[in-house]
Amino acid sequence: MKAANSEEKKGIQEIWQHLKARHSALSRAESARKKRSQKRKTQERFLRDPFQLFQQPKSGTLAVSRENLEAHQMKTYSDTNRELPLEETAGLIWPAASGKKFNNKPPNLQEVVAVVNKARAKSAPGPNGVPYPLYKRCPNVLKWLHKIL
Repeated sequence: MKAANSEEKKGIQEIWQHLKARHSALSRAESARKKRSQKRKTQERFLRDPFQLFQQPKSGTLAVSRENLEAHQMKTYSDTNRELPLEETAGLIWPAASGKKFNNKPPNLQEVVAVVNKARAKSAPGPNGVPYPLYKRCPNVLKWLHKIL
């Protein structure tokens, strides 16, 4: 650069500015890529164990003997009166009887037709694996379906 004349210096300076801009753009892209990768790894680590934020680091040592721990758990979590029947409680509120009767009848043909017609043409097959367009286009199959329901 020192030995170049003024025209060459301008050309070299333009090339230098271009390379500098290119380098900074690549550097920004690389840092953005690293940031995305780090964020993805953090999300994966969180999804593996979401409760790790609320836990203390595990030391791996237990200061209590196994017998003491089992005795404490038995005392805390076991119910000595579990075989006895429960007493009547005054605070327990029983719900009122329903005013409407529940319809126990199987669906009629019109209800089955309405459900099948509501289903979209591209919806997933039903529980038996048969696609809905089959029932829509073949009324006899739909009647057979109603019969077995």
